[in-house]
Amino acid sequence: MSNKAYIESGMLESYALGMCSADEATEVEGMCNTHSEIKVELLDTQEAINAYALTQSKAPKAETREKILTSILLQTQISQDEKAKIIPLYNNRLAVAASFILLSLSLLGNIFFYQKWKSANGEILALNSEKQQLADNMNANQVKYELMQRDMSIITNPDVVKVMMKGLEKSPESLAMIYWNTKSKEVFIELKSLPSLDVGKQYQLWAIVDGKPVDAGMIALNTNGDTTLHKMKEFETAQAFAITIEKEGGSPTPTSEAMVVLGGVIL
Repeated sequence: MSNKAYIESGMLESYALGMCSADEATEVEGMCNTHSEIKVELLDTQEAINAYALTQSKAPKAETREKILTSILLQTQISQDEKAKIIPLYNNRLAVAASFILLSLSLLGNIFFYQKWKSANGEILALNSEKQQLADNMNANQVKYELMQRDMSIITNPDVVKVMMKGLEKSPESLAMIYWNTKSKEVFIELKSLPSLDVGKQYQLWAIVDGKPVDAGMIALNTNGDTTLHKMKEFETAQAFAITIEKEGGSPTPTSEAMVVLGGVIL
């Protein structure tokens, strides 16, 4: 093998990092003794690695370095004469190896604890999100329950007159219900079934008082499948109730041809 091929084989880098076996280390040292080009390349490699290690890691403690050196020397089982030949090369190699070992352990420890923290933090965020969602659901259910309780108290009140408003020719399938408390004068409407409206249109409730339509308020909420009772304007007396389709915001007088439901009051 040529000197160039040997240099490019990666053996010198492995030697400098302390990653080759005792036989491989002997081979490298032998090549350095017989080929000055290889020896110079090894020294350059060691210096480059040393410089990088010094910038990336802290020097190990004296006792730690001594333990590492002793352990490696015992494992290689090299004779005293052989040790005398390679100590100058190994000193650099062991210092670099010790630095890289400590740097690697430090990095692995940091990664491990970061992953643990990240996992725990993610679990806490997930639990907080789930807790908030449960709280929101409970609040929403509480609101619905309170509305249902209110609606039931209105519907079952003996002072409340029920007025069913059935669909007219314009919308025969439409249906709405008026709950009118003749004592408190409060009027509530329940939208059973009303057609969708075009943009810019809105439903308006009318009370027929002494034969004349009186504005009872705009129905601003979604009417499709909406069964919640909506409070409208109060009335002391009325003979009927009706709903018309008007421009958004309402009209002072009803558009008779746009009337969708009508119901008479039976006292």
